[in-house]
Amino acid sequence: MLSPPSSLAALLEEESAADRAFCYQRERWREWTGHLDQNALVLDDLPAELDRTDAARLVRDLLPGDVTGAFTVAMMWGHGPSGHGPFRTARILTGSKRPKEELVRVDVRRRLRESADIALKKGAVAARLFLNAREGKVDRFGPAFITVWISLITARGEARSQFAAPVLDPRISRWLAVHAISVRGDHPDDYARYVEMVAGWATSSGLAPVEVEERILRLAR
Repeated sequence: MLSPPSSLAALLEEESAADRAFCYQRERWREWTGHLDQNALVLDDLPAELDRTDAARLVRDLLPGDVTGAFTVAMMWGHGPSGHGPFRTARILTGSKRPKEELVRVDVRRRLRESADIALKKGAVAARLFLNAREGKVDRFGPAFITVWISLITARGEARSQFAAPVLDPRISRWLAVHAISVRGDHPDDYARYVEMVAGWATSSGLAPVEVEERILRLAR
């Protein structure tokens, strides 16, 4: 197994940082996604600030019945305080350039629900492969946010569980390309290598994979 770079190895010996909660623009999320399925109720019940712990718990509680709500929460956490998240999430769920005028597409809801089921039963890599394949692909659902979705599902309600798959975003990919190996976010095989590598580093350090991911992101910022 590839050893972690020295800068990361030093961080792996430190205590994990506390969750970083952020304020989100609730009204913008209502504006763009509140009309989709039961999202108005989901948004009304959310805390004023959201962190990874909240997001993992909410995704677990909303699945499998309300996949639209679970996906919206995952995208809220993934986008953070950015104002772009509501519109982009609505476009993914509706498949429309004008999402205010549309409902959730049946095939999108089905594919997201199936991806969640695969993630829980077969693991993160299998879910990533499904969402990359023709039968599972969802338009405008980019590779970094796919890994956010998978991470929160596999967490099973516990953000730092040993089951939770790490997120792979462009900042992490760029850092790893310089300091370890090249892992391209849009290649499922690279994602599988990344998940395996991070799991190995986590096991040897007595951490959860997402705790390794968080330390890599700290170095990549």
